[in-house]
Amino acid sequence: MSNLNSPTFDIRRGYPNGSAMAEPFPIKQTTPGVYESLPAGSIVTQELQNGQTVMSKATSPNLSSADPKQMWVVVEGNDDYSGQFTGMCMCVLLGTGFMWWSKNYAAGSYPAGTPVSVSAGQLKVKAVNEQIIAYVVHDKTATESAVEVAS
Repeated sequence: MSNLNSPTFDIRRGYPNGSAMAEPFPIKQTTPGVYESLPAGSIVTQELQNGQTVMSKATSPNLSSADPKQMWVVVEGNDDYSGQFTGMCMCVLLGTGFMWWSKNYAAGSYPAGTPVSVSAGQLKVKAVNEQIIAYVVHDKTATESAVEVAS
């Protein structure tokens, strides 16, 4: 069962609904039998590992020299017992949601309308040549230690 009422992440709108794309994926192994830490709220991308599509923490590509990446958000990761047992994470395609992050964002200023990107699976203010993954809707860093974004 996904932990959508986690103290660090929640999808406010956009999941689940008839057009939401959610899919279970294997988690990348950093060494055989040891999985990358992908808690709920991590922003991830697909990559190939030993001929299998796996999820790993996303970092925005430099768009001056690379194409944009498809981004997903972990709604059930290996911070949950089922994810630890199976080595799988449930992900939803980032694109039409309204999401709330607490703790899984980099320090910075997040006024409404600010474009955000990603580094090591963590939300951050977009820098030059980085892929925009969402825009800030509410800056609640001072009151709730949280950022709300719409993608």
